[in-house]
Amino acid sequence: MPGFVRMLLYFFPLLVAGCVNLGPGSVEAGRADYNTVLRNTADQQLLENLVRLRYRDRPYFLEVASVTTQFSYASRITPVFNISGAITDNDVVTEVEGAYVESPTIAYTPLQGDAFARRILAPISLESFVLLGHSGWSAARLLRVCVQRLNDVPNAVSASGPTPAEAPDYERFLEVAEAVRELQLRDQITFGAVQGENGPEFALLITHGGEETAPYGRLVDALGLEPGRTLFRVQNALRFGDDDTVNIQTRSMNGILYFLSHAVEVPPEHLERGWVTRTVTEAGGPFDWNTLTRELLTIRSGPKRPENASVATRYRGTWFWIADDDLDSKSTFSLLMQLFALQAGSTEGGAPVLTLPVGR
Repeated sequence: MPGFVRMLLYFFPLLVAGCVNLGPGSVEAGRADYNTVLRNTADQQLLENLVRLRYRDRPYFLEVASVTTQFSYASRITPVFNISGAITDNDVVTEVEGAYVESPTIAYTPLQGDAFARRILAPISLESFVLLGHSGWSAARLLRVCVQRLNDVPNAVSASGPTPAEAPDYERFLEVAEAVRELQLRDQITFGAVQGENGPEFALLITHGGEETAPYGRLVDALGLEPGRTLFRVQNALRFGDDDTVNIQTRSMNGILYFLSHAVEVPPEHLERGWVTRTVTEAGGPFDWNTLTRELLTIRSGPKRPENASVATRYRGTWFWIADDDLDSKSTFSLLMQLFALQAGSTEGGAPVLTLPVGR
């Protein structure tokens, strides 16, 4: 039997085996890489949009609608003959070549129209707020990011849009958020649903003697609630005045993005050029936005690409980034991504997130 024929018969099972294992091999080779790239580029896009809003530039979201790819295995067997004389088995050399071939197709969709209105302009629902609260997030972080008013206590309402010229009102809200956080750490407060006259209603429940603590006293005093009461209705409404009700006015994603954009540290030369709004206090001095966004988010800036960055982007000739060791900022950025994902669909009309076991 000629040598090249024997070589062909030898390599044929190997080539067939390579084709049989193509599917699992392609998943192992590609899935992790696509996952990492899609996550990193989504983070960069979100960070750049926060920076754009700080400069009053228009944000833009380009969604990856789908990623499909096809893998194939191309192989080639080439016999090489020695033609200097009579052909023998030793005069035949067989070269075998093979390679994976990938053909990806990626579809992009700009966020606009109904999808833009639903995800960016619609207020965060109470369902989403409570759902996140039961997912392990700090109550203080959720309140500071998602809520712009509790009863008559404002949380930097003017910061839910383009940078205001005057410093926002937020100090009392920080005290409320801290009181709720203290009760949460003691497992003495929870949000959920109770059965009302017209079906399930959201409520706030004080448990395990929480009504006898100092944080509870600060909370009911600041919100004008009835002292000693352990169950309060929760509504997404603008009105206030009932001492048994907590009225929550939530922000939209647009408001949240504007609010968190004030965590961007603007280079002094950009301030001098008038690229961002100068905010002043009642005394006429410059307002430090870090006092509002502290322990939430810090977006640093500098002329060189950062070495220790969780996510970074270059804008207007300057690098902006979140430091990899800034755990508070990374947490808030992660919460922002979850909020953005939640707004893609609606939790309205679903079953109550948690039914509170209320006893009288």
